[in-house]
Amino acid sequence: MKPKRRPFLKLAVALAMSFPAIAAAQQTSAKTPRIGLLAWWPCGMPYASETSEFGMFMQGLHDLGYTLQELSFECRSASKQDSRLAAAARDLVQLPVDVIVTSSQPAAHAAKGATDAIPIVTIISGDPVAAGLASSLAKPQGNLTGVTYYATELAAKRLQLLMEAIPGLATVGVLANPVVSYLPFERDTKQAARHLGVALSLQQVSEPGELDAAFSRMKADGAQAALVLPDLMLADQSKQIAALAIEHHLPIMAWGSWYVADGCLMAYSADYGVMQHRLAYYVDRILKGTKPGELPIEQPTKFDLSVNLKTANALGIELPQTVLLMADEVIE
Repeated sequence: MKPKRRPFLKLAVALAMSFPAIAAAQQTSAKTPRIGLLAWWPCGMPYASETSEFGMFMQGLHDLGYTLQELSFECRSASKQDSRLAAAARDLVQLPVDVIVTSSQPAAHAAKGATDAIPIVTIISGDPVAAGLASSLAKPQGNLTGVTYYATELAAKRLQLLMEAIPGLATVGVLANPVVSYLPFERDTKQAARHLGVALSLQQVSEPGELDAAFSRMKADGAQAALVLPDLMLADQSKQIAALAIEHHLPIMAWGSWYVADGCLMAYSADYGVMQHRLAYYVDRILKGTKPGELPIEQPTKFDLSVNLKTANALGIELPQTVLLMADEVIE
């Protein structure tokens, strides 16, 4: 995903080079732990940047005292295609690696499908128990652990905040990727909409080229605002979504703060950078001998509301003072 801009230290800066170069330079010892990174974005991207998929994880390793010479990294990428995650995961398993780190639930499913022996550390967007990834949050028992930011009430909270920001809101457009329809977000959104008494214009978007038509259909359905459901492809298109939202005069509520930084109106989410950073703790424990099934899956305790006043002005919206007072981050 796209965590907030943060200062990156020595280990992260060193990882700005491509992973093949790092791997070639790290043939130091057979005992050097080998960490497999299962990436959705290309492996060659600068992992020290604020838009990095693993940047804050690398920072977390540095904060725990690791140096580049103490760890070996192998990265395999799906090249922004969910369908390629399984093959990328199998490549890591065949190397093999000592632990696999991912930053999304689709990648976690791919890793889990490739191995039930190699430890997997991941961020999970849905319910890991319902998805069959763990026996329970407290005692996962299998080979997978990490952090989940899912809560059934999040869909309702996002809709409520959108309704408070747009008084009289009756119809909400929804952008969803059918590739990840097994995740619970569409179901939760429909249930929340029924409870709150708003209509939905649900638009399935499986590739970036379909976004423009989806916005046109939402507008034709009478949508007065739109909700973006969690998905990697949609996250990668945050700037395009923000531009289309302005063009079609549709205020956006999203699930990651980078959407707001890129020009969408609002987002309500846990801090993705903090969750990435926490993955380093799990890897550290596993490398020191703890079994992943003995490490509880954690949940964030804080969710932040971000708003973009520049976007509100462009849309001709005066956000209520109640919304502004709730905001943890305001972009002016």
